[in-house]
Amino acid sequence: MTMLSLTLGTLLCCLATVAGSYARFVLHTTRLDQNHLSMAAVVPLVLIAACLARPFRISRGEMIVIFSMALIGATMPTYFIGKLIANITVPYYLATPENQWAIHFGSDLANYAVLGRGPALEWFFEGLPRGATIPWGVWMVPIFWWLTVIAAFYGCCLCLMVLLRKQWMDYERVEYPLMEMPLAVVEDPGPGSGWLRIPVTRSPLFWIGFGIPMFMILWNVGSYFSSTFPTISWRFPDLEFGRQFPPIRMRLYPMIVGFSYFIKLDILLSLWLFNLLTNLEVGMFNRLGFEAGANEEYSTKPLSVAAQTMGAFIVMVSVGFYMARDHLRAVFRKAFRGAPEIDDSDEVMSYRAATIGFGVCACYLVVWHYQTGMELKFIPLFLIGCLVIYLGITRVIAETGLIALRAPLMPQPFALFLLGSEVLTQRTMVSIALSYTWCSDTKTTIMPSLAHSLRLYDTIRGHRKALLGVILLAMTAGVGASFFYTIYAGYETGAANYGGIFTGGLAQFPWDNLVKKTKDPFATQWKPIAFMAIGMVVTSVLMLVRYRYPAWPLHPVGFAAGPVIPASYLLLSFLTAWFIKQAILSVGGIRGYRAGKPFFIGLILGHFVGAGVSFVVDMVWFPGQGHSVPFSD
Repeated sequence: MTMLSLTLGTLLCCLATVAGSYARFVLHTTRLDQNHLSMAAVVPLVLIAACLARPFRISRGEMIVIFSMALIGATMPTYFIGKLIANITVPYYLATPENQWAIHFGSDLANYAVLGRGPALEWFFEGLPRGATIPWGVWMVPIFWWLTVIAAFYGCCLCLMVLLRKQWMDYERVEYPLMEMPLAVVEDPGPGSGWLRIPVTRSPLFWIGFGIPMFMILWNVGSYFSSTFPTISWRFPDLEFGRQFPPIRMRLYPMIVGFSYFIKLDILLSLWLFNLLTNLEVGMFNRLGFEAGANEEYSTKPLSVAAQTMGAFIVMVSVGFYMARDHLRAVFRKAFRGAPEIDDSDEVMSYRAATIGFGVCACYLVVWHYQTGMELKFIPLFLIGCLVIYLGITRVIAETGLIALRAPLMPQPFALFLLGSEVLTQRTMVSIALSYTWCSDTKTTIMPSLAHSLRLYDTIRGHRKALLGVILLAMTAGVGASFFYTIYAGYETGAANYGGIFTGGLAQFPWDNLVKKTKDPFATQWKPIAFMAIGMVVTSVLMLVRYRYPAWPLHPVGFAAGPVIPASYLLLSFLTAWFIKQAILSVGGIRGYRAGKPFFIGLILGHFVGAGVSFVVDMVWFPGQGHSVPFSD
């Protein structure tokens, strides 16, 4: 860690947050922060490795520090801070007599947590009048209180990842396939490398792989200038088994094929197979006229699949803690008794600091939600749901390298299904709506980026405690830049022009949901609970079979993640990668697999770089009317 790496890392972290917001809210173009490994982090890494590493003598360790800071920052702009700002501004701005929001949140809404009525709120959505200045003062109170929530949430994520790092990396040997490409980019080029600074680019196979998505994207750029220009589609006609069976999405993304090559064969098989079987299951239920209930926003659809995969997540996380029991026992001995035989010198935090930090941050989240009106009987279920979702997503990504994954079922409906809304007060229902401010769309979230940053740090020699400062600096810079730019651009261009996050259904959902569930209270929902139980049983059986028969070809993580949106739309990409990898291993063995790596890294980087070119074209020729290059659905 050097001053150069900290400076570049901070700049790229801020750039990732600002560029992510700018691309979605202003340009309306390719989303730079869309997935768990974002273009906003990858493209700068490639440029630094190719152009700046030699003249500035940037070492491999420095590039890892720089990339990790950008990776953390890229999780914040639109899917976290953007949604946070939207949820604290729309209650009063979009409230009308027709939607009845004001009637239902009344005096129960914590006014210190939202932006109240007045010119500042109107100007944010409609733009500053001539001669006016941005009224930063009115934002200070809500931003301060939400910063405390963000700090507690981020603190829980960081401390938990520190506590589980050794268990996952050293004892369970989780592979983190998502980091194969970044590690290849930062690999030491060695002497006499010429202009090909990235070693993998010296392979002809890399350029073949790189050229496929690059050609497709650049070809499609032509259609930006002429609507009659033919395009190359990423999407093929959906497959349908019959009436009432959901269509199987046929999407072939070269980048997803590239990432999938690094997934274990049994996991890859399970991802597409359980995806297919779930489609058949849903179709049969549709034929029988059976429904588990209404779909929930930010969750997998239909609700039966959402609940079933939520049950899988519960078992996966619970068994994960059980498997880590000896390690966690040692962690607590070190934290509370100072056991000298237990070494935590290779962690970015001591076990004592991580244990106490997690406890303090979790307690603050309990107190915060209680103060905003949430009843104590609801808080534990909600926060346990958060733990299952965020830790489950992180573990799935660490094992599978899935770039696109959302929560199967959000923690709010999870807790509501267990308790029922009819036993909750109106104030609790308002607090639940407010909780979507920090816990909503999980298409990007910080815990996976922290887990993968720790994986990258594991390849750096030296004193790792100093790397804690890198993480904290990235968190601080990213959050600060996201808040500043999103608010600033709102007053400059009008946040009403930002799109659905601020004025559409996504912005209105928490408060529409409040009205809906308040007007139509319900008891404990046994149908979703039954599907959760089914998911728990199936996952437990799959785990038991794998334990008894190591050669068993199906992996429980495929059952947990394969049917979850948006991974459920990637069946063709998974199937293609599985077929290719199976063929390569059958013919060439492990040597053939290693020889094929450059081609698939090329598929990944070609897609990222091509999307970067498309972004520049939109920025120059089509500002505000951009075009999206899909990374996934």
